[in-house]
Amino acid sequence: MYIKRIACSICLLAGLFITLSVKAQEQRSPRNYLYKTWQQAGGAAAFSEVDSWKKTRSAAITAKIKQLPAATRKALLSGADKAMLFTWPILPATLYLEYRDNGNRSNYENAQFERRQVLSALVVGELADGRGKYLPQIVNGLWAILEESTWVIPAHISGQKAGTDLADPTDPIVDLFAGETASTISWAQFLLHDQLEKFSPVVNKRIAYELNQRIITPYLQRDDFWWMGFNGSEVNNWNVWINTNVLQTALLSVNGTAIRNRVIEKTIRSSDNFVNGYPDDGGCDEGPSYWGHAGGKLIEFITWLDNASGHKLNWRDNELIHQIGTYIYKMHVDSNRFVNFADASAHTIPPPHTVYLYATAFNDPLMKGFAAYLYRLANPDPLQLNTSSLAFFIYDLESRDALLATTPAAPYTAVNWLPDLQVLSLRSQAGTAKGLFFAALGGHNAESHNHNDVGNFVLYMDGKPALIDVGVGVYTKQTFSADRYKLWYMQSQWHNCPTVNGVQQQEGRRFRANDVHFSEGKQERILSMDIAAAYPATAQVKTWKRTFTFTPAAERLQLKEEYQLTAWKEPFRLHFMTVLPVDARTPGKIILKGIGCNLVMTYDPALFEVIMEQQAVNDARLSPVWGNQVTRISLKAHKEALSGAHEVGFVMSR
Repeated sequence: MYIKRIACSICLLAGLFITLSVKAQEQRSPRNYLYKTWQQAGGAAAFSEVDSWKKTRSAAITAKIKQLPAATRKALLSGADKAMLFTWPILPATLYLEYRDNGNRSNYENAQFERRQVLSALVVGELADGRGKYLPQIVNGLWAILEESTWVIPAHISGQKAGTDLADPTDPIVDLFAGETASTISWAQFLLHDQLEKFSPVVNKRIAYELNQRIITPYLQRDDFWWMGFNGSEVNNWNVWINTNVLQTALLSVNGTAIRNRVIEKTIRSSDNFVNGYPDDGGCDEGPSYWGHAGGKLIEFITWLDNASGHKLNWRDNELIHQIGTYIYKMHVDSNRFVNFADASAHTIPPPHTVYLYATAFNDPLMKGFAAYLYRLANPDPLQLNTSSLAFFIYDLESRDALLATTPAAPYTAVNWLPDLQVLSLRSQAGTAKGLFFAALGGHNAESHNHNDVGNFVLYMDGKPALIDVGVGVYTKQTFSADRYKLWYMQSQWHNCPTVNGVQQQEGRRFRANDVHFSEGKQERILSMDIAAAYPATAQVKTWKRTFTFTPAAERLQLKEEYQLTAWKEPFRLHFMTVLPVDARTPGKIILKGIGCNLVMTYDPALFEVIMEQQAVNDARLSPVWGNQVTRISLKAHKEALSGAHEVGFVMSR
């Protein structure tokens, strides 16, 4: 379910994690692409026809619903009928305080999110039926949500003056899920305003009051929410995600022109802080799982502005925003598998409509084919529509015909080098998932949703995992606390990285890769970096140069390392994570047994001994991807030496 999935895709305590390219921001003046375009279009005057646009949008949605196939309408009504039996769960104070008291955030979130999902199913059912059958239960749901003490989830309430506690009604804050709730409420009101007015005029009055008190007023009065970016702090997906929902709420539910225009202008100025932080290569350091709430929200944001202004605001010639979009297919492996550095999941399906919006905005055929590809992954039954949220239902409704009429095609581009983000993906055969896929990163250990993983890499064979990045488990209070790096999957020793003198990499901006270079020849592609600076002084490492040589024709990757230590304390270890069965019986050769092909690792047995360990995986987020365990292969150095070089080969064998 989408709502549950995004619940696992939240970052909090933003002060702990800076995002994107600090260095890039320091070296350039703010681009302010969004605000400059708003100014050039005449500022608030560009939105003088919002009321007319709303009527046109409403009529278009109504027409689309009437044109739905009978089987689709039947499915929507079936979902709404089930929702009619729903008993709205209470949200007691003790449930809210579980996060404070024991670190559990899931129990409250599940109950809160379920309310919104059920409401969405009911609203969609009423739109499909149109006879008032679902209105009483819709009002029950709206009233329950409007009566909630707060729309902010417990994991985010720390932004109030009272800290992590019950919500203080005198200190309203705006977080991701206050924004998501406002989106749901504003869509419900926009789509069913007249029906709600007939049921009880108080409902629309109450909606307007709560949206103003919880969202619009604090948004306009305060500039100190960290995610706005006005205080000079770095921002991440929170910025554009919340701004998109606030903009949507203002356009759909705020009738006062002056207030609405103030909100529009401020969302534009704030969202510029998000775009300003992006490197020129468009890379998302939050990873593909978060891209839907970062670059994906950006395209939603500018699409709202484009449409509501009568196309006076558009960014079709903006190459940076276009590159932010293309990032998502550059990190695609195959099917629902994506490169998953940091907190990204190895399995994800980016929202197809966001890819489609990029395709439309930039007339990009690769992205259009990819959007159709993702749409079929997300919707195996083309007669079904996404009702997990009202926003997603509308996006699905408006784009489905075009996506079903488009030939699905993943780009499978062969070479994708993002020099600012320092992330590379390569495949041995362009245009197909067949063959060997390789991805690696340099970067630093203070990236958004950071893992200590400088120099990490992954390998896939025919689109299936061979050497893996485990990813992140279910979010708890510890995930975004000072104890984050006590979690095993955050540590460099559980990534495809070295442990030097018994010391792992350390978190922080100064722990980074240096001298990162990528070159592309006719036969080989070469990525090199020095990862010594990713380790603290206790590692006693002067240089540790990793060189990856990828040979597409041979479906081979060669890893060469050259190192210098200032002292020797204990043997270094090279770690390699896999989910495949491992055969290490032959000295100098390790076979990772895949389906229809193997990955053959070669090493010098005179230099290394092989150590294999099983790591249990008992996590609701990781277990569906990797099963109940993963394997760590470690090559432990035999020799006591202050300097040296070695190579490890990886060849795909059929």
